Amino acid sequence: MSRQSTPVIILSAAILAAAALALGVVGFVQNQPWLGLRLAPTDEDTVLLAAVDARGPAAAAPVGAHVVALAGADGTGHSIKPVDLLEEPDVSPSYAEMARFFTRQGELAALLGQPTVRLMLEGGQAVELTPAANRPLRDLPVAFWVQLFVGGASFLIGAWVWSLRRNDAASRLLAAVGASTLTFSFAAAAYSVRELAIDGQVFRVLSAVNHFGALAFGACMIALFLTYPRRLVRGRWLLVLPAVIFPWWLADTLRLGFDGPAGGSHLPTMLEMLGILAAASLQYWRSRGDARARAALRWFGLSVAVGAGAFVFLIIAPNLFGAAPVLSQGYAFLFFLLVFAGVALGVARYRLFELETWAFRILFYLGGVALLLTLDSVLIYTLAMERTQALGLALIVTVLVYLPLRDLLARRIMTRGGSRETAFRSIMDVALAVSSETREERWARLLQEAFDPLKIEPAADCGAPTIVDDGLALRVPATGGLGALQLWHARGGRRLFSSRDAARLKELCVMLRHAVESRTAYETGVAEERARIARDMHDNIGAQLLSALHSPAPEGKDTKIRETLADIRGIINNASGEGLPLEIALGELRHETAERLDAAGLRLDWRVEAGADAPLSPASLHALRSILREVVSNAIRHAGASVFAVEIAVIGSDGAGGRLRVTLADNGRGLSDDARRDGNGLKNIRDRVTLLGGTVELSDAGPGLRYAIELPVR
Repeated sequence: MSRQSTPVIILSAAILAAAALALGVVGFVQNQPWLGLRLAPTDEDTVLLAAVDARGPAAAAPVGAHVVALAGADGTGHSIKPVDLLEEPDVSPSYAEMARFFTRQGELAALLGQPTVRLMLEGGQAVELTPAANRPLRDLPVAFWVQLFVGGASFLIGAWVWSLRRNDAASRLLAAVGASTLTFSFAAAAYSVRELAIDGQVFRVLSAVNHFGALAFGACMIALFLTYPRRLVRGRWLLVLPAVIFPWWLADTLRLGFDGPAGGSHLPTMLEMLGILAAASLQYWRSRGDARARAALRWFGLSVAVGAGAFVFLIIAPNLFGAAPVLSQGYAFLFFLLVFAGVALGVARYRLFELETWAFRILFYLGGVALLLTLDSVLIYTLAMERTQALGLALIVTVLVYLPLRDLLARRIMTRGGSRETAFRSIMDVALAVSSETREERWARLLQEAFDPLKIEPAADCGAPTIVDDGLALRVPATGGLGALQLWHARGGRRLFSSRDAARLKELCVMLRHAVESRTAYETGVAEERARIARDMHDNIGAQLLSALHSPAPEGKDTKIRETLADIRGIINNASGEGLPLEIALGELRHETAERLDAAGLRLDWRVEAGADAPLSPASLHALRSILREVVSNAIRHAGASVFAVEIAVIGSDGAGGRLRVTLADNGRGLSDDARRDGNGLKNIRDRVTLLGGTVELSDAGPGLRYAIELPVR
């Protein structure tokens, strides 16, 4: 395969190769003479006619009768014994017995190839049969399809990992393990589900291929554990494994050096299993202190130990010691599927072979295509449906069954962590915490819930979420006034951090930053509102109460107090209304100012230029009233003046959209020490004017003090 080939091309080629081999096995099994019966051994060392196919050649044969022999039309015959029904020939106690088994298979297959045969039953009864030329698919047992599925799935998972990491020795070995599984399972499927017999020489070859695949599986698995997750030996030392295994398989195939399959086939398989466990244990010992390696090894090693170990100790071990297997070999092949299912799940959870969960998209995509083509072929081949109908039905099944299942698997495999709604609530809890200690505590708790790290510790700021040490740790940048952190060992140490985790952390950091900025803006607004109320209380309420204090008439005091209460309500509500024409607003201010100055014994000099009739915004009017009250209060209390002058003009060509110029002056003592210190009164004036985009200048009028103020008209 070219290095330039994409993973999709490689995996597509693997699917086509596995499909072609599977079709070849199916074709071989179907291309055998068929009687339509099922034979079973009994405890009395006889063969029982257990069932017949109602549409098969043996439909009239009596079910439950004991079968003695099979005779041909030419008069030749051959006895049928329980040994002829062995699922696996390597259970024979010796090579001699195994050779006789293959010889008997050849003789029975030759009889089945005749136009007619007679099934000889106990008691001298005979049933004449005409073997069908082909075995129908419906007659193939479940064990046959299980073996094909295990071999094909294992091969494709190995090819999937290798296609994504072609330069990695471990992924190459895993692909070799998958190819070995396909080899021994496809070979076993071809002969283990035979109805009675197949050609003896073909059987011998298939058995040898099965043994080769099994021994290659063990050798490749040992080499894999010596290479992954840490390389324990140099590459050339791995050549020792084929140098030992291949001669052993050759000696077993040629019947040299051993008495039977126990030593030639089962013993090396057991030794390989022990070698796998030893290599895995060595890996575990060498990876102490390396959480990343141990997380991968723990899952992968467990999958192999349970999968391959169960098959070896339930099937191979009994054969080695002369006992019967615990269950059918065909179904026991499902244990090998556990190995590769563990690899697939390990990629999703622990980044086995350094693969991310996005790699599953390739499998999901090609899985849908493969399912569609497979269903289409099966419907055409088995049900003789028209191509258009078959394709339509295949599309319906794919859309209604596969796509929902694919989406479910994608959500389970590719998404983790809580929902955005839950994350938003947690983020707001962090941002609205009263103290910085509480914010830090809640932020750490949120990260713990999202990623379940074994440890969270302070770290240097990295500017953005960063995966550290190949996924062992995830660096959390300083965000929202909170310090940088480092998360160690995701999901309680069961897997590594991935790019998906980094993306989720980035999303959380952005949400936290916006939440903190919103809180800061809120707090700034609250502080500004408090400052406004304080200014208004100082400037307006103080001035009003001072006027009431100096008012000689009780009615005047009552009026001032009522106005003060109205001002208090306005300050609290910060009410805003329509802007007043400047002429009306200035009239109200002149009346109020004149009353205050007259009560204090000062004369008011009020001059307004003609044309000052532009509308004044509520904010400008409120600021002007507050400023005027503050300056008048200062003149009354501190200046010792006799005259207070006000000059007002609108700067602008048409009197609208310009600026309001206000000059306030008295003839008192001039710039006092309080003014020089820029006390609260002058500071409030500056704040109000600046907030509205205006300017204020304070100068010595000689005698007296002058304020030059400009405010926008609207």
